[in-house]
Amino acid sequence: MVSESEEQRIRDIIEDWANAVMSGDRAKILARHSSDLLMFDFPETIEGIEAYARTWDFFFADPKGPITYRPTSMRVTAGKEVAFAACTFHCDGTSAGPLDFRLTVGLEKRDGEWVITHEHHSVPTIEERFIEE
Repeated sequence: MVSESEEQRIRDIIEDWANAVMSGDRAKILARHSSDLLMFDFPETIEGIEAYARTWDFFFADPKGPITYRPTSMRVTAGKEVAFAACTFHCDGTSAGPLDFRLTVGLEKRDGEWVITHEHHSVPTIEERFIEE
């Protein structure tokens, strides 16, 4: 059984990442991501930290005001060496927003520290939006 503190550490990593995005701190955005990161970002597949770093160029290219980048819900499951979190995010104030999207991250514990090894971003399909309404 993994303690609740491990789940809280995962929550803190995601919150810190969101705060780094809102402040535009690219070093902190990348800080907890692995060098061999795999990201599925509608519709692209991104491999490696350098490619991931470049994805933020578009995001910050055309500011529309203060950046909002906040999780609106989060579920975390943490084992001893692997964890994942799923949440919804609200994004506004950039070339990517306003946008509500879903985020799933996979993490591995490496050298005693949690690192993000996988990110997956998605938006509801037209059918899902129709069903919700």
